[in-house]
Amino acid sequence: MDPRLLDALRMAPSLELYKLSLAINRMLADPRRILEVRQHLQPGAQVLYYDDHRGTLAPGRILQLQATHAIVQDNITHVQWKLSFAAIVADPAQHVAQTSPMPPRHADMTAFRVGAAVNFTVKHLRGRIGTIIRLNFKTCFIICDGEQWRVSPALLRKIIDL
Repeated sequence: MDPRLLDALRMAPSLELYKLSLAINRMLADPRRILEVRQHLQPGAQVLYYDDHRGTLAPGRILQLQATHAIVQDNITHVQWKLSFAAIVADPAQHVAQTSPMPPRHADMTAFRVGAAVNFTVKHLRGRIGTIIRLNFKTCFIICDGEQWRVSPALLRKIIDL
């Protein structure tokens, strides 16, 4: 961080620092920012995270994704941390592999049948589980807890019953 900025913050009145802190916390809690980071992560993925004890980026592995944070295990110490998504950076080597060209999404329709159990994410990262009741080329109609949802097949994940 720029030393001049840190000096300016040290000289700022406490009330101004408090207002700045509130504004930053609101920005970090913005669902769009969370989704921007979260869409590049999955459990088991190798990432870099900001370790405030070391003051640097450290390698780790995603153990679990939750609504506003992730559980990351440090690759060196094997300590688990509950981190805000803002502290996590996708590992550049893995990020290149994830950005490879994707096949057309309409091919995914063959994976779904009427009566299949599916999972999808709605507003504020809430997961929903339902059953397909009707299929079209662009949408699937899902029944979840008595409510009917129209969802793109690209957003659905098939649930496998073991």
